[in-house]
Amino acid sequence: MAEPDVVDALTALGFSLNEGRAYAALLRWGPQTGYEVGQRAQVPRSAVYGALRRLVAVGAARSIAGTPERFVAAPPETLLALLRKRFDGQAEALEGAIAGLDVSLEVPDAFSVRGYERVMEEAERLVRTAETNLLITGWPRELTMLVGALGESARRGVAIVIFSHSALSPEIPGTHFSYGLEERALEDFWKHRLVVVSDDRRTLIGATERAPSDNAVISETAAIAEIATSQIALDVTLLAQRHHWDTRATMAAMLGDRVGRLDTLLGRGEKAELGVRHDPR
Repeated sequence: MAEPDVVDALTALGFSLNEGRAYAALLRWGPQTGYEVGQRAQVPRSAVYGALRRLVAVGAARSIAGTPERFVAAPPETLLALLRKRFDGQAEALEGAIAGLDVSLEVPDAFSVRGYERVMEEAERLVRTAETNLLITGWPRELTMLVGALGESARRGVAIVIFSHSALSPEIPGTHFSYGLEERALEDFWKHRLVVVSDDRRTLIGATERAPSDNAVISETAAIAEIATSQIALDVTLLAQRHHWDTRATMAAMLGDRVGRLDTLLGRGEKAELGVRHDPR
């Protein structure tokens, strides 16, 4: 991990920018005086000692007595262990505090999230909490990010069907339906999108362009799940027709008894309309 990545990760955990820069400098150059840290980390002299003292206070750095006083970074594994322990303790305290509240939350049927990371977090949540089945359509880049969660669900017996226009890695758990096209070639004219349907009830439909403007809608409305499922079923059917592949078993698993009932109606021989224009006067 590069030095800027270390700083970004620390600030995401609640450290200030100056503290993150100071820790990264100590990690890279070893024991230093406050003046040296300020010079190398580009932290103002007026702020560097405050940042170092706070790092020492939380266990991220250690003070070496002497004239002048020097500072050294705590080993990364030590810092990570401390942070995990504190986070777990704070999470348990929050859990206890919430349990003590006599409240009943109203959860909306649908809500939205913004930003690529949040979209992928919600997608992973739907995958991990699936109980019976998952239907997913997306791009290899995003599906690869869900491999761990998909693997856990597959081991729990969740049936997984994945559709993509791009070639999919065999490392992605589930039953694949793919045109096998090159992802980069498709990116020239199609945008990254992701659809996840979990247990025929919960749905995520989102943009996954790796941009802050990415957003997704997460719904627990059965009708939305049904519409998304029908679209994925249509994509699979069109692919299968191109290759003369029998989809009956797959459609039965995806759509249940709706398939048989529709086949019965279609068997009556009613007249279909194909591109017939109507112009009422």
